[in-house]
Amino acid sequence: MFPKSNQDNGDRESAGTSEWEAGLAIVLVHGAWSGGWSWKEAARLLRQRGYDVYAPTQTGLAERAHVPPELVNLTTHIKDIASLLRYENLRDALIVGHSYGGMVMTGAVDRERPRIKGMIYLDAFVPANGQSLFDISGPERAAGMRASADRYDGGKSVPRPATPGNSAPDSEARFGALFTAQPIGCLSEAYISVRSDPEDWPQRHYVLCKAYDPSPFHAIAARVKTSPGWTYGEFDALHDVPRTHPALVADMIADVAKKWKIPYQ
Repeated sequence: MFPKSNQDNGDRESAGTSEWEAGLAIVLVHGAWSGGWSWKEAARLLRQRGYDVYAPTQTGLAERAHVPPELVNLTTHIKDIASLLRYENLRDALIVGHSYGGMVMTGAVDRERPRIKGMIYLDAFVPANGQSLFDISGPERAAGMRASADRYDGGKSVPRPATPGNSAPDSEARFGALFTAQPIGCLSEAYISVRSDPEDWPQRHYVLCKAYDPSPFHAIAARVKTSPGWTYGEFDALHDVPRTHPALVADMIADVAKKWKIPYQ
C-alpha cells in the first residue's frame, strides 16, 4: 500500500472510509442494452468513499455502438472486461455484474480468476458452464427476443422492449433514449470456462430485486441463496436499480466489501 499523508488519512476517516478501503478496485459490469453510463451515479458515490471504480462500456453498445452487431457476442464482452482487469493490472478487486452483466462477469473472472477477491451478482444471470442467457431465460423468452431481432434488423440485434416491466415509468422518461439494441450473439452464445477447475470461484454475493416478478432471477436466487460460497440479500425494488436507486446500490457494494474485508494491495 502506498504511504498516505496524515491529512489524507483524516479526510478519508471523516468521509467514513477506512484506510484499507481507500483505493480498493471495484469493476461495475452493466447489463444488456445499456452502457457504462448506467453506473454513473453509483460510481460517483463509490469514488467519494475512496474506491477506485471502473465502469466500462461493452463493445457495440452506447458510445461503442458504431461496432456492427454481427461482430459482437458474449465472448467479445468477456474479453472487454477480462482485458480491463489484465491491462489495468487489478489485484484483489471486487467485481459487480447487473442482469446480463452476470454472464459477462462470470466469463471475465473465469479468465482472470487470480485478480478477483469477490463477485456481486445484482439481479443477474449466473450461468453454468455451457449455458447461454437464452438457455437460462427459457424457450418462451428466447423465442420472443429472436422474433424481435428478426423484425428489428434481420436478426442481428435485439431492441429493448418499448415498455419493459422492470423499471418505473419515470425511469423510462429519464433513461429511455440512452439504450441501444443488444447484439444477439451476446444472448445466444454460451459461456464456456477456459479453466481446468471451472468451479473455483471467489466469495460470491447475490442480490434479488423482489419487486421485479415474474423474472428469471427469482429462480436463480432460490438456487444460490443456500449454496456454499454464497451470501444473499434482497432489494424491494424493480430490476433497474443501478439507475433508479444508485445510493442503495453503492451502499450495498460498500457494505459487502467491508464484510469481506477485501484489502487494497
